[in-house]
Amino acid sequence: MTEFKIIPFTGAGGIEFGMSPDQIRRHLGTNFRTFKRSMRDTFPCDYFESMGVFCYYGESGKLNAIEFTSPATPSLNGVRFLGTGFETAKRALISLGQEIEEEIDGAIAFGLGVSIYAPLAKEDSMAPVETVLIFQKGYYQ
Repeated sequence: MTEFKIIPFTGAGGIEFGMSPDQIRRHLGTNFRTFKRSMRDTFPCDYFESMGVFCYYGESGKLNAIEFTSPATPSLNGVRFLGTGFETAKRALISLGQEIEEEIDGAIAFGLGVSIYAPLAKEDSMAPVETVLIFQKGYYQ
């Protein structure tokens, strides 16, 4: 289990937006897999499976988003979202003073640069959050 303290619009766990793939690989280690999630991606992402970390690179080739899944333990102001029930996680985002854009299986706090995803929330609003995405300003533009 790897702890990643989220710093809004900056990064988490020593990984900062704007870093190159080589910098991130040196920081996280060499055990990763590289692939494109979609055909329209300019640069492939890196997946550090043993840590539960995806690193996404923008058109500049620099880090612009990080996605966490188990076994990672990202936290923001002491709040851990992974594994938490979706409704509880949404309330936690709101309690951090943020308005959220809500979807049936996800929520985005643009003011924090954090989104949560719980694919099973379509059937059960208390289904666990399976991924947490943090992003730099302008990621969704």
